[in-house]
Amino acid sequence: MEIKQNNLIKSLRIQPLIVVIRLEDNFFNLSQKKENLLFKIEKFSNIGIKNIEIAWDSNPEWVNLILEIKKKFKSINIGVASISSRQSLESILSLDLNYSMSPFFNKEIHLKAIKYNQLVIPGISNIENFKEAINLGYKIVKIFPASKLGINFISELKDLKKKDIFFIGAGGIKSNNLEKLLKSGYDALVIGRELRNQTPDKDLEIWLNDY
Repeated sequence: MEIKQNNLIKSLRIQPLIVVIRLEDNFFNLSQKKENLLFKIEKFSNIGIKNIEIAWDSNPEWVNLILEIKKKFKSINIGVASISSRQSLESILSLDLNYSMSPFFNKEIHLKAIKYNQLVIPGISNIENFKEAINLGYKIVKIFPASKLGINFISELKDLKKKDIFFIGAGGIKSNNLEKLLKSGYDALVIGRELRNQTPDKDLEIWLNDY
């Protein structure tokens, strides 16, 4: 897991952004929805996005979908969002993912993930979970929901840390606030729901010009 953490940190220092794409309702019932998803990923790839997470889904076809995306978009660092149960964790074991994320801290899930060398970045919303995550060996944590926890929370965590921790902000982040949040203490950010139709907007494209 240490190597995966170091590799992701290295990638995010070059471009400190992860785009999350969530599957549409009834995704696996209509082939057009898969085409829409691939088109969205291609649009993000074309404007220079390097890291994309696809939300986990319980449908048995989901694993094949991720394998297809990884094969088609080799220049994208593909990860998975919403790993928060044993079922979701077990479903990613065969995917050879560089990273995935959980919306919250679940010690049982993270211990299992570490056992299987799966990088499941914990979502942190309080100091107690932050300390536990560090004790488990995490160098990367996700502050969630960042928009509600505010800048004071990450400042408090930075005061507490005993070693270098890479902070990713997620939840309610808008593309026109990326630079402001990065200057406020986050090392990288996750954006998804705030992008209309989960597609690039002008503010995101302007920001990417610096990377």
